[in-house]
Amino acid sequence: MVSIEKKITAERWFNEYFTKGDLEVLDELTTPDFLYHSRNGDNSREKMKEFMTWYRSVFQDDEWVIDDLIEQGDKLVVRYTGWMTYKGGWFNIPSENQRVKETGIMIFIFQEGKVKELWCENSDAAILYELGALTQNAHTVF
Repeated sequence: MVSIEKKITAERWFNEYFTKGDLEVLDELTTPDFLYHSRNGDNSREKMKEFMTWYRSVFQDDEWVIDDLIEQGDKLVVRYTGWMTYKGGWFNIPSENQRVKETGIMIFIFQEGKVKELWCENSDAAILYELGALTQNAHTVF
């Protein structure tokens, strides 16, 4: 059973931060020393706000679905699917207002009701394929 507080936090993350681009909601949902662990290193709450400013300029008309929620102790795992319209500005990929799909898994670590840490694995490569930036079917499937 997932706690209602953690479920509401995940819903607000997708509905207010991702969909609406509300940067101030991060101050409500995260601890002051929040860390987002990415493949490029750790990022602060302010870096996440910078990311969202860029993201909102590149992708618009978001729709997000939370597919699964799994809670264990202070962790909440969220499997999600999202659809958005590409408007240009990513790796010089031209925009044709393409609708793309992202899937991913986020792991939220909570401390005293707020998100202290976050890990995310998503389908950026699949989006690049959809945008024509990567050659499709250029690999061997095992």
